[in-house]
Amino acid sequence: MNPVGTSSIVFVTLSGLFWGGWVVGSQTPEGQEAIARAYAAYANQQAEHNEDLFAPNALRAVVCGTGGGAENREARPCLAVVAAGKLFVIDAGSGAADALHQRNVPVDRLEAVLLTNAGFVQTADLDVLFQRATYDRDQQLLPVYGPADTQRLVEGLNAAAGLDGIASGLQAWAPAPEPGRSVIVYESEGLIVSAFTTEQDAYTGRVGYRFDYRGRSLVIAGDGRAEWAQAAANADVVLHGAQSQALSHLHQPAEPMATVAEVAAEARLANAGTVVLTGAADDSVSAAIQMSEARAAGLEDVIAGRIGMLLELPLANQDVNVRPL
Repeated sequence: MNPVGTSSIVFVTLSGLFWGGWVVGSQTPEGQEAIARAYAAYANQQAEHNEDLFAPNALRAVVCGTGGGAENREARPCLAVVAAGKLFVIDAGSGAADALHQRNVPVDRLEAVLLTNAGFVQTADLDVLFQRATYDRDQQLLPVYGPADTQRLVEGLNAAAGLDGIASGLQAWAPAPEPGRSVIVYESEGLIVSAFTTEQDAYTGRVGYRFDYRGRSLVIAGDGRAEWAQAAANADVVLHGAQSQALSHLHQPAEPMATVAEVAAEARLANAGTVVLTGAADDSVSAAIQMSEARAAGLEDVIAGRIGMLLELPLANQDVNVRPL
């Protein structure tokens, strides 16, 4: 268990006992001082953990939700990327803000939201993310990048909240990449974020994103078609939602999705490193089936994504470290 996990248990346990009146001597000055020390220790460890997450020595990604899939009727997509001291959230599925908060990821440091699709599934928590990200900011704006429909979506959310999108509110940017031709959407301190699409994804209004940071790279392909070989060329990590062929008969998605076998084939073509399947991040049975299909298709360096999983790509070497956050 990491230090934050340990201190969290102390924090929750002491808080519950204190407010329930069960800590012996808690009403005495000594007892209250002990409680105060526990709170302080928790706060200090949480702060240290947050700073480690933002240290400029690695490119990091956190699985904070589960993507789509034929076996997944309740997708809640959310991935977070941290690099160059900046936090980006890719897709704001339902519960995204709470999922980040529960893992001590400070949403107030959110730089931008990147949407792979402007549908409800990918944007259900967008308004909550905006509120939490800008609560204590002087600048009450949050950039939102995504496909063309992002503009209409953001205008509707701003109008509902009484915001203008100029001085305050969500600020839409639609990079509109052409198939096979990426567009840079953010560049600062050695970090380059680019958007890409494919022929089929352009038709259905989907985009993917590539993060390059001082020699390390990761690609987030959403749950679109796996025709991203050029955009993912030599990427250290690819995160992709996909549907299991074995379970595809259970539910047909409204828009065609890549199968695990297609993801595997494109990963090999792109010479990509580790592939993280995020489509069944909260379903161990479906995840096991997807892993089996990926390996049957010849993909060995593959991981089943799990909510709370942290992937760390150190700048000092070519490792891909995986651990719970």
